[in-house]
Amino acid sequence: MDASQSRGYRMLLEGDSILSKLCVLEDECQRAVSAVQAGFGRKLVGLYFAATWSADCDVFTPLLQAVSSANNEDLVIVHVSADHHPADLARMMVGSGWLCVPWCDKGLRQDLLERMEVSVSELPKLVIIDGSTHHVITAAGRADIERRPLTCVREWRKSRAGLTWWNQAKPW
Repeated sequence: MDASQSRGYRMLLEGDSILSKLCVLEDECQRAVSAVQAGFGRKLVGLYFAATWSADCDVFTPLLQAVSSANNEDLVIVHVSADHHPADLARMMVGSGWLCVPWCDKGLRQDLLERMEVSVSELPKLVIIDGSTHHVITAAGRADIERRPLTCVREWRKSRAGLTWWNQAKPW
């Protein structure tokens, strides 16, 4: 299915915001962090759907960590765990500098997985959202990083000023 046809993206286009549901996040030390403290209003927000049991996540996660640490003024990563145990989430977060949806908020984690139509076979998946407008910039963040790790964040930032990928994909 084309991303522009998915229920999650239609909901975003109609004004339903995923980021508004991310009121309280946790840092790698399990301290509460608000969206304002995280800088959502001025940064790109990457929703990173991953699990420690996925071999593809093991390969991609260090690359994402390198890109996010090199661009920490422009990009904040929010890990949405598909793991089965809180210790796995904690292990993924160590040294990342990322935020995460708290383990205890299973309903929100599940809602995000469903809204973005992420299946376990797609892990890892990275969705980039404009923190100020809450528009999805790309649902192919992983592919962007794998192809252009040095320039992808700059390209995402440029797309904030113009049309998002969503508007460019419209047939009319």
